[in-house]
Amino acid sequence: MALCKRMDYDEVEGARFGRFNLADNSTAIVYRIGDTIIDTGPPNQWAAVKNYLSEKPIRQVILTHHHEDHSGNAAPISRRFQVPVYIDTKGIRPVSSGFPLKPYQRFFWGRPRPFTPQTMPETIRTGRGHTLVPISTPGHAPDHVCLLEPDRKWLFSGDLFLATRPKLFRADEDLEGEIQSLMKIAACDFNILFCAHKGVVQNGRDRIREKRDYFVELVDTVKKMHAQGQSVKDITRQVFGRKNFIGKISFNHICSENLIRQCLAVDEGKYP
Repeated sequence: MALCKRMDYDEVEGARFGRFNLADNSTAIVYRIGDTIIDTGPPNQWAAVKNYLSEKPIRQVILTHHHEDHSGNAAPISRRFQVPVYIDTKGIRPVSSGFPLKPYQRFFWGRPRPFTPQTMPETIRTGRGHTLVPISTPGHAPDHVCLLEPDRKWLFSGDLFLATRPKLFRADEDLEGEIQSLMKIAACDFNILFCAHKGVVQNGRDRIREKRDYFVELVDTVKKMHAQGQSVKDITRQVFGRKNFIGKISFNHICSENLIRQCLAVDEGKYP
């Protein structure tokens, strides 16, 4: 059965969907501002998402990136509601032709259907009179964008935030790109952060800076340990402890060792 929990903050509405409620990242939030929808939830929860969206008219859908828990219902939404779906140019190919999924992804989220999106415009007007400005923030995914509402100082962060001190990393994430994206967003003027999994985060700019600083310090620590002759496995055990449940069920697609390897691949000369 779908989990659906409502939330409201000012003029922003949200609903959380997921097959399981094991942790924040096992569910995903669909946000609504007026007639504008941000992300579409996991495909195996289409019935619940459809009912939620049917409550009020919608005019457009914006995807923060192509991952299945964000783009999962874009195809049926575009057909049923006859609305455009916008995504960054780098996300057009995966949502148009499909992209590979691991067994755990199919189990938790389901498989999205391909659809034809439209390229993200430079600014997006919502039905509540707000303006959203897409900001390219690759790292978690090449096509990842955040959406800034400069007048209200809101940031829809997709999967850029998630936590200030993450211990796990996807095998296909780019830590160097994510650090640069965190630095870019930390320079923006906003306060309230709308995370696709965590929900509403107060003092969002400070939380983004904390995550940036954590990654920078972690890179330095890991490189020093590696220079002393310690292996990736040894460093992972000392810094993060034993492999957790997520690492096991994802067959290391999401695990701490990925983060340690990415720390070693970071070129520290690319950030201050």
